[in-house]
Amino acid sequence: MSTDYKNRYSKLEDKYRLITDNLIEAMFVVDAETFEFEYINPSIEKISGYAAEEYANLTIKDRLLPDSYHTILELIDRAKKNYKQGIKSIHTVEVELIHKDLSTYWAEIRAKISDEKNRPLKIIGIIKEVTDRKKIEQKQVELIKSLGEALAEKDRLLKENKVLMGLLPVCSGCKRIRDENGRWWPLEAYIKKHTNSDITHTICTECAEIYMEL
Repeated sequence: MSTDYKNRYSKLEDKYRLITDNLIEAMFVVDAETFEFEYINPSIEKISGYAAEEYANLTIKDRLLPDSYHTILELIDRAKKNYKQGIKSIHTVEVELIHKDLSTYWAEIRAKISDEKNRPLKIIGIIKEVTDRKKIEQKQVELIKSLGEALAEKDRLLKENKVLMGLLPVCSGCKRIRDENGRWWPLEAYIKKHTNSDITHTICTECAEIYMEL
């Protein structure tokens, strides 16, 4: 960690210690080119397991899972281009990070690009853990998927039931079935096409007795 960072960090901590020690969200200032922290408050330890100084020494790649790492890089690149074009806005993104105990957690990051005269661009933002919220959202997605599958199955069964319970025109000679388009189908083929069921061949008790007599 650079001497400049230590001095700036110490001054800010002394000035705002009462506030920063009691925040649930972690505030940070990062160099937009090198991604090195210039400041991060102690609340990051509650979120990541790392003390602020430890966290500041991790690279951006060390902290994030691969997909989230690429998401962050793309967002920062886009934000810097927008900023240079005069478009200033706050960006929000949810990413998956690596905890000190090697488990993973989700965090929502809200940040913006800022500059100081004769100094590199900075990224100023807040990190908030949202792991519980992501779990709830995932359960909701799974529930919606299950409901969709159940409704599709219900629709399929209703269609099958309609076919089986309706009056089917059956040829009294060959026993083929006529569909709504006037085409005649063998019994097995019609049932398979319209009900998604297969026919298995066996023999009933009465017929079995007849064949046994033969």
